[in-house]
Amino acid sequence: MNAIHIRIGNNLHRIRKHRQLSLDKLADLTKVSKGMLHQIERGETQPTVTTVWKIATGLNISFSSLLKEDDAVVSIATRKEIPDLTEDNRNCRVYLLFPFDPQTRIEMFTIILSPTCNYVSLPHNDGVQEYITVTSGVFNLQIKDEIYALQEGQAIRFAGNVEHRYINNSDEDVTIQVVMYYAES
Repeated sequence: MNAIHIRIGNNLHRIRKHRQLSLDKLADLTKVSKGMLHQIERGETQPTVTTVWKIATGLNISFSSLLKEDDAVVSIATRKEIPDLTEDNRNCRVYLLFPFDPQTRIEMFTIILSPTCNYVSLPHNDGVQEYITVTSGVFNLQIKDEIYALQEGQAIRFAGNVEHRYINNSDEDVTIQVVMYYAES
């Protein structure tokens, strides 16, 4: 299995070439600099969660399509020891479980939020639905001006095309399972 930054670079390069996009055009679509995109494609840098979301949104593809390994017929997922991506000074740790599947149109992550985590997720494309289940702790989700406090065992579904914020106000880690559904474009 390749390191995550190598997988992201390989997948981005493959998608860009398949769509016959120059780095300049890709930069225009994603709002990520040409230099950063070049470094990502070459595997020279580990992009942030926000950068990967900008690329996915700009290309109108799933987040995990940039993270995935080659497809297999049967997949058993075990959360890794080291997160695939981190954000908010490593307070938000993202572990890819199942990359985007074009048949089901979903992908699945485990996210662990450290105490004081306050991660802002940029709006996803129209038609993206986010399903979150709290597996441990007390999780706060802010959508626009509304805050939803969820306990272990509770779940929430919402349209992901608005800015939303993952918040852990407690003094313990919060673990959530996130399923992203991508409607057909």
